[in-house]
Amino acid sequence: MAAVRLGKVVRALGLEGHLGVAGSEGALEKLERVTLRRPGEAGVERKVMEARPQGRLWALRVEGVADRTAAEAWVGAEVLGERGELGEAGEGRYWWADLEGLPVTTVSGEPVGTVTGLLETGAVDVLVVKGERGEVLIPLAPYVEVDLEGRRVVVDPPEGLLER
Repeated sequence: MAAVRLGKVVRALGLEGHLGVAGSEGALEKLERVTLRRPGEAGVERKVMEARPQGRLWALRVEGVADRTAAEAWVGAEVLGERGELGEAGEGRYWWADLEGLPVTTVSGEPVGTVTGLLETGAVDVLVVKGERGEVLIPLAPYVEVDLEGRRVVVDPPEGLLER
């Protein structure tokens, strides 16, 4: 199965080892296990003990992280889950793993490139698209149609979006 990036540990929450995870959009409450992966290291699988919303973050408590100090050691780590366990992301939402590698074209059929990354801005996520124009950043805004069944992204770009 494929691992999907669900978010990032941005801080410790409380004293009992809760990880403050940004970017999970509720996916964490669906999983029994997650993988925590620090930059440049192999991931470590952990059982989910609790996952609940806390403000703009998700409070995640996992097996083996029992206090604030242990939680602080995971700040900066990615939180991954198995794609097959997540189901659908919901109306107008997408799992990063479903977008990666999709071709991007304009509504007139002009190739833009391939989705190679996703930037989480806190407001609107932004697709990183690489093609003949180089790297282009395309916000997931109303002028972007993600067609998962057709395995493509179609953009009706406002003036200047695709210009370098």
